[in-house]
Amino acid sequence: MKFKAHQSFFIRKGWLSKGLRGVQRNSALLMPSNSKEAMNELGLGANQVVALRYWLQSTGLIEMGFRNREHSITDLGELILEKDPYIEETGTLWALHCNLASAQEEAASWYFFFNEFKMNVFGKGDFTHAIERYIFLYNDKKKVALTSLDADFSCILNTYIPHDRTNGRASSPESVIDSPLGELGLIDVESKAAKTYRKKPANLVSLPSLLVLYAICEMRDDGPDGRNEAAEVKLETLLDGPRSPGRVFNLDSVGLLTKLYELENDGWLRINRTAGLDVIRLTSPDMDGVSCLGNYYEMI
Repeated sequence: MKFKAHQSFFIRKGWLSKGLRGVQRNSALLMPSNSKEAMNELGLGANQVVALRYWLQSTGLIEMGFRNREHSITDLGELILEKDPYIEETGTLWALHCNLASAQEEAASWYFFFNEFKMNVFGKGDFTHAIERYIFLYNDKKKVALTSLDADFSCILNTYIPHDRTNGRASSPESVIDSPLGELGLIDVESKAAKTYRKKPANLVSLPSLLVLYAICEMRDDGPDGRNEAAEVKLETLLDGPRSPGRVFNLDSVGLLTKLYELENDGWLRINRTAGLDVIRLTSPDMDGVSCLGNYYEMI
């Protein structure tokens, strides 16, 4: 599991698209040996370049390429470069968030926060104590510095809460650049005095149903049998299973069923709630996440 690999820099607006285009021009740009070239081309500091490389990998946009000497752009990254090169569409942000919240090792704190951490109202101590227990049970390193967990907690808040919500006053664009994932509204301030925060369910209006299908497909791909896994999935798994849409989008059963019925109406799946089955069956079992996002782009 990786902790504080972001160098305390959360994703800034414009970073991912800038980094993708940079890798498209030069596949070795973000390799450690090219740090100075990357700093000059991207206009970032040395630690920011390290953070950008980490975020591009954690969100599934790039991966290590030939003999670990370069990066290659994933199918998802290629699709986004073609259809949404400046990463402005809401569906793109939901897909990147889904990948980040599903990255069990690459972004361990994000995975834990959305999939394992069950408190809806929480403070920093609640999170760090809970993830310490989780690390002890599941991480081969057994022990992680508390400062790294504190840094991850702060980075999670900065990723999903706009700056003016935490400061209580509007800030000029020149003074701070928010994270694009803050537009998703998945975390909010509960009490500034007590420094507590609240998980919020995804806004059903701004969450496209095809991105719920994206999460379902990605969850199936991460299963033990990969693409051979059955196209039938229990509703319970979609609500509470690891990397499920219920978990990564903070949805309750009503919200999840609302989006599933939309997908059923559009012909993407069938819901079977007879004889106590409570399952969904995909109408295209070979559908993957990239195809879902591609269909979303076609739709808009």
